[in-house]
Amino acid sequence: MGTTRLSAQGKVGRGLSPEIWQAYGFIGGNHNDPSLQPMFFDDFEIGTPFAEENTAKYQCLLQNGTITQSPDVNLSEGEYGVAVFTLDGTDNNQVSIQTGGATGNLVKIDDTAGENGVVAFECRVQLSTITNGDIKCFFGLAETNKSVNDGILADADATRTVNDHIGFVTTETDGASIQRVFCKTSGTEDTEDTDDDFVINTWTKLGFVYDPNQANDKKIIFYIDGEECTSTDTRVTATDLADDTNFPSGEEMAPIIVLKCGAGAAADTISVDWWACGQGFTS
Repeated sequence: MGTTRLSAQGKVGRGLSPEIWQAYGFIGGNHNDPSLQPMFFDDFEIGTPFAEENTAKYQCLLQNGTITQSPDVNLSEGEYGVAVFTLDGTDNNQVSIQTGGATGNLVKIDDTAGENGVVAFECRVQLSTITNGDIKCFFGLAETNKSVNDGILADADATRTVNDHIGFVTTETDGASIQRVFCKTSGTEDTEDTDDDFVINTWTKLGFVYDPNQANDKKIIFYIDGEECTSTDTRVTATDLADDTNFPSGEEMAPIIVLKCGAGAAADTISVDWWACGQGFTS
């Protein structure tokens, strides 16, 4: 953890988005008791490359790919440590990491009385390509032990494996569009376009907050570059939240990032400046 003092900057700044982290008391002037507002933050000052193994911190999959630290730090864009996920261009190969070393979860999305704490996630990422057919990605939370082949992203385009997950994806056939998704094991995934696109080699922040104390149509809000995704399709409706069949309510999950090659891929990369996850407690 390279950054020892966390603070929320403006919406498009290098740092955490205040709408997610300061508004809910994780950091800043409204910071609460850290025993009630714990959070995970990794700035990816990784040094030596990741190995394909399960450790106390991460479960890592490298199928003819690598996760290394970028040698380039452009201070005009505020990078500190940057993890570069690289694949060799072979269709369906995958590079991914998840916290918890294949056995541990970090947060629980739950509206049960007494367990109804806020859950927050955000990451700052950059894609080297948005060309259709090159890559597909997932950024968010998923049930444990999903940094494995086909753990989240299936080989077929625009298809995710049916399990507990929530976050953002790009697909092979639409490499620029940022879509929000959620799914529960044995349910049906809900996918909607956010109306925002990745721009090649440009930093983008992707985040969301689940607040079980809000009305159903406000319990989960998705953010891109600190701005709430407000389109009708992007919003998770009250009906969605009232139905535990498809939304992963009551589920334990951990942060995960997945990069998978498409059929037309060359050796492409995604860069991750940092990622963060928080769990609020009521008492």
